[in-house]
Amino acid sequence: MDKQERLPQMVEHDLDARGVSAIFGIMGLSLFLVISVIKGVTVTTVAFSFLVTQLPMLYQAWRRMKLLRTFNKDEEYQRLVRREFRIIVAMFGSLGVFTFLTWLVLDSMQELLGVVLVGVIPLLIWYMMMDRKLREVDPEHVTNRELRHARREQKLSP
Repeated sequence: MDKQERLPQMVEHDLDARGVSAIFGIMGLSLFLVISVIKGVTVTTVAFSFLVTQLPMLYQAWRRMKLLRTFNKDEEYQRLVRREFRIIVAMFGSLGVFTFLTWLVLDSMQELLGVVLVGVIPLLIWYMMMDRKLREVDPEHVTNRELRHARREQKLSP
C-alpha cells in the first residue's frame, strides 16, 4: 500500500482517536478541579491530574499501532511498530511512577519536574527516532510530520 492510500486512513483514525482523547482530557481536568476544591491544589493533585489527562496518549498510540500493522506485513516493520507503542506505554508508566513518587516522597514541583524531565525526555527522543527507523524499513511509511501536515491541510480546505 503506498503513502497516498495510507494517509487518508491515518488522518481518519487520528481524528477519531482525538475525539475520544478530548473526552479523557475533559474528564481529567474535571477530576483535577473536583479534587482541588476538596483537598486544595497540591503537587500530588497536579501530578495525578496530568497522569489522567495523558490516558488519551495510550489510546491514540494503540489505535496507531493497530492501523500501521495493517499496512506492511514485513516482520521488521511489525517489530518496530510494536516497539514504538511500547515507548508510549513506557512514557505513561514513567508518569505513573512519578505520580506515585510525588504522592509518597516528593513535596515540591521542582523535584517533580526534574524527575519527569529525566524520565520522559529520553523516551520522547527515542520515539522520534523510531519514526525515522520505520521510514527506513518502509519507504511508504507516513511519518508523524506528514500526518500533521495532512491534518493541517484538511482543516484549511473547505
